[in-house]
Amino acid sequence: MDHPFRSAAVGGFNKQDVLTFLEEQSRQFGQAQQRFQEQLDGANQQIETLRRREEELSCQLEEAQRELETARQGRESQAAQAEKADAELSASQAREEQTAKELERARRERDRVQAELDQILPDAQAYAQIKERTAGVELDAHRRAQAIQEKAERDAQRVRRQLEQWLRRMEAEYDRMRGEVEVTVSHAASELDRVRAGLNRITQLVDDQEGILEGISKAYGETAGPKLEAPMPIPEEE
Repeated sequence: MDHPFRSAAVGGFNKQDVLTFLEEQSRQFGQAQQRFQEQLDGANQQIETLRRREEELSCQLEEAQRELETARQGRESQAAQAEKADAELSASQAREEQTAKELERARRERDRVQAELDQILPDAQAYAQIKERTAGVELDAHRRAQAIQEKAERDAQRVRRQLEQWLRRMEAEYDRMRGEVEVTVSHAASELDRVRAGLNRITQLVDDQEGILEGISKAYGETAGPKLEAPMPIPEEE
């Protein structure tokens, strides 16, 4: 992974560049995590809306089923009455006209109930289809939400792995640089000790030479005879 890091004065990378990179990576990861959470929240809201819609449709279906059962019972009751009327018609011609009217009313009631039943059945079938589609939408929304969550987890793991790899490289670079600095410091300390030893030897030699010169001067001053002037320096030819 490439990093726009500037080199530091003594090995490694510029500390501010490293801190800026870490802050940018943390900010990008936070933004990505927030986007994934918003998408997941939206999917959960959609699932909750579909669930409430399913409950409403379920109540409507139960009501339709109750009405259907009532109509079926009414139809069976009317059929029983029709059968009774037919029996009475066969048994008594005197009551034929009245029975025929009752039979006609029963048939009309039966037709009405049948018509109501025919109207209810399409609604029940439509509800069944809606429920089936709702279940499909809910399943699809759940799958999308799960896919979003899994992608967010994969991205988070990838970022963590990259950061861990980068930290390991930084630790290795730091250990290498520390080793080089320790070797350099050790070498510089050895050189400094050697220079100090040389200076001590030179100082001792100068002290010894000064002692010898003082002895010579003292001996020369104690000798008899005229003192010879020091020769003048011969001028150099131009």
